[in-house]
Amino acid sequence: MLCLLFFPFLFPFYLLRLVFKLVFGLLMLPFILLFVAGVVIFAVFSALFAIFLPLLPFALIGLAIWALMRHSRAATVYPN
Repeated sequence: MLCLLFFPFLFPFYLLRLVFKLVFGLLMLPFILLFVAGVVIFAVFSALFAIFLPLLPFALIGLAIWALMRHSRAATVYPN
C-alpha cells in the first residue's frame, strides 16, 4: 500500500533510470559487438590451428624435400 502512495513521487526517477539504462546500453552496444567479433575471430583461428596442427609434420617433411630438391645439382643443370 505504501508503494502506491509514493508511486507518483518516484515515477520520474523510474523514468530517469530507464533513460539512463537505455542510453548506457546504446553507447555500449558497439563495444560489445566489437568484443563479440574478436571472440568469434579468435575461436575460428583456434579451431583452424587445432585442425591443421596434426598436419604440420607432413608439411615440414614436404618443405624439407622441396628445399633439398631445389638446391640439388640435378635441379641446377636445367634451369627453369
